[in-house]
Amino acid sequence: MQRVISIRLDDKDLEFVKKSAKERKVEKAKILREVIEKGRLYLAIEQYRQGKISLGKAAEIANRSIGEFIDLLAELGVKNPMTKQQYLQGLKNLGKIWE
Repeated sequence: MQRVISIRLDDKDLEFVKKSAKERKVEKAKILREVIEKGRLYLAIEQYRQGKISLGKAAEIANRSIGEFIDLLAELGVKNPMTKQQYLQGLKNLGKIWE
């Protein structure tokens, strides 16, 4: 479901939206939706890369499945921020679950 909202843009951002819409022959709203989508993706990747959020949370922010997000990270060359010690601890915890 889509909803209508109002936003304030500075002159440079508004000019970018208008110019992009005109060049691509699409509505300004489409450009804004694409910018928001790319912004969510960037935010998710950066926070994951910095180790601030989990893979699952990053995929959620990016509005992607975990598999799609992993593929995207691989395409972009983003490495897992987990240390060897964290990885080994995760394996140890997983072993406890299976006991």
